[in-house]
Amino acid sequence: MVVHVKLLVESKAGAAREMVVLVNGGSHSPSPVLVVDEVDADALGFKRGGELREASTADSRRDVYVVRGALRLKLLSEEGQVLSSTEADLVIHPGLEEPLITDATIDALGIRVESFFKGLWRHVDDPPRLVRSSAARPS
Repeated sequence: MVVHVKLLVESKAGAAREMVVLVNGGSHSPSPVLVVDEVDADALGFKRGGELREASTADSRRDVYVVRGALRLKLLSEEGQVLSSTEADLVIHPGLEEPLITDATIDALGIRVESFFKGLWRHVDDPPRLVRSSAARPS
């Protein structure tokens, strides 16, 4: 299992939607980002555009598009309560398998992974005994 969390993603293009995203501590970025494919980018109001950049992944280099300051991300509890929020850039990664957040975004939202294998995490403000389970991905 891996860790997924639920975000409310508010776009500066006027769209808002809940998304379940992969918490990918192995992905690095200099600032908070949400990485999505073209379909999710379109749903957030970004059909085309952004700054063309080359991104390094574990197995290759890929062209991605970066839209700076495009989003407000809100981390949601299982009950829909906002736990924390951050401004973020949108990274459009053509062909991406599932939306993800990087190390900088994980830290900015206060996510503390307890076990990637078991899919367990905590929020930085949670009481010590509260451990959360990974959010279910939509089918």
